[in-house]
Order: sequence, then C-alpha cells, then structure tokens
Amino acid sequence: MEIQAQSPAADHPSRLASQHELAGAYRANGQVEEAVGLLEEVVEIRSRSLVAGHPSRLASRHNLATYLWTLGQHGRAHAMMNHVVKIRKTSLDEDHPSRQSSEQWLAYFGPEIKQSF
Repeated sequence: MEIQAQSPAADHPSRLASQHELAGAYRANGQVEEAVGLLEEVVEIRSRSLVAGHPSRLASRHNLATYLWTLGQHGRAHAMMNHVVKIRKTSLDEDHPSRQSSEQWLAYFGPEIKQSF
C-alpha cells in the first residue's frame, strides 16, 4: 500500500515511459504477447492524454504496430503503422529518422490489408 501510494498516476509521463521501455525488454526476451499487452495499455492512456501528433504517442503506436506484426496481426499492424506515417508526414521533415523508420516499416508490411486498429 505504501509503495502504491508513492507510485505515479497511471498517466504520468515517467510511468508510461518506463512501461514503454519494459515492453521493449519483453519483446527482446521473446515475450511478445506480454509486450503487446503492456504497450496496448500505454497506447490507450497516451491516446487519452496526448495530442495525436505527440512524439511519445506516435512512438508507442509505431512499436505496437511492429509487435503486432510479429504476432501475425498483420491487418491491425498495417492500419496502425499507416496512421503513424500519415501523422509523421504532416509533422516531420522527410529526412527525420522517426518518419523514415515508420515509412520503412510500412513498406516492409506491404500492401494494405483492410482492418481497423
């Protein structure tokens, strides 16, 4: 109880950043399903608390899309990465590394598969 009282709120940026990093560690350890579950929570909270083009919100969606692809959820992954690319195209220069990374992943995913995320 004492630790819980001292913990940051669920939508605190530091807590979300830590969860985002932990999801990456899960994936690196082969625990992709756990990574997806955690990152889905982060994406949901950031969707409510940050504007659509916020870099942290887009980074979480970008990573979640790649994790979903790994799990074979290709339609969902493609739709999510396409969304990230569309926003990054309006807010970042074409030579920005984050924009290029998302565009490269989207190209890797191939043609669009109709399914919403």
